[in-house]
Amino acid sequence: MTTISDLKEKPHWSYTALNTYLQCPRKYALRYIEHAPIERIGVCFPFGRAFHAVLSARAIQGDDLTLEEAKESFSGIFKAETEAAGPALSYKADESYDGCISKAGEMLSVAFENWQDDYGVKSVAESFSVTIPGVERPLIGEFDLVVEEQEPCIVDWKTSSSRWPMGKADYERQASAYCYAYRARYRRNPLFRYDVITKAKQPQFGSWYTIRHEDELARFEELCRQVDRCVNAGAFYRNESQMNCADCPYRNQCRNGGVK
Repeated sequence: MTTISDLKEKPHWSYTALNTYLQCPRKYALRYIEHAPIERIGVCFPFGRAFHAVLSARAIQGDDLTLEEAKESFSGIFKAETEAAGPALSYKADESYDGCISKAGEMLSVAFENWQDDYGVKSVAESFSVTIPGVERPLIGEFDLVVEEQEPCIVDWKTSSSRWPMGKADYERQASAYCYAYRARYRRNPLFRYDVITKAKQPQFGSWYTIRHEDELARFEELCRQVDRCVNAGAFYRNESQMNCADCPYRNQCRNGGVK
């Protein structure tokens, strides 16, 4: 079975790469073209990867995986992920290693209490690679979970600092990318569900459903073509803002590297 790591070995587009370009073309160039060294890695990234890994195990093992085993598994994976990040790892003022372990335990408790996918599981961590007409590189990615009862549904697990507002899922580009890929692969339009677990003082769980219709998938396809043309043309301008620059892992190199 081809894994997402295998697919990343060849030139490709992904939701993350596409979103990075749309956020800041210069950031895209630093990451994907110049392969600039990362200056800082927020602890949210190893936290998210460890949390995803544990939920994948829950989907595969079902309720045979106990909550205590899940918490222990998170601790081990999180430790490995933070060590791999090295000196670039950064914590916000209200974050700490032990605090992350404790918060993950609370969030896993909420996730397990609200688990709804012990039946109808079709795949877990399913990688995909699909062709976009007019774009040389394929679109790749990985579905966290696919379930099917009356119709297929892609499930994506998210951790968030706060509860999602109503309607947010309908505008999330990841849902467009993944529904596009599923339709290209299986010739069926799936539902898409975000399961969001918050990092609040009292973690909360919420499921947010959305769907992408033909016109929305067509717009996503055209967006991919436009971004691909911009990249091929070398359009890597800076998009400076507090939101984009504050936690950018390439901020100093971008500011000190001159205009390219």
